Amino acid sequence: MDSQKQYEALLAQWGYKDTTVEDHARRQKRARQAKAIAAFFKTSFRSIKKISLRSQTLSQAS
Repeated sequence: MDSQKQYEALLAQWGYKDTTVEDHARRQKRARQAKAIAAFFKTSFRSIKKISLRSQTLSQAS
């Protein structure tokens, strides 16, 4: 039995379970959500800026 298996057996004996896979998946999900939120706000601000510039040019033209 190598040291990693001994370590895992000891943790299992103490009632701990290895949650590294679940933790990694949780971090990946949070990263995807943060990326989606950032993209949403980026496109929102870009469209607001475009609309405000368009209204300024229309008001200057009249």
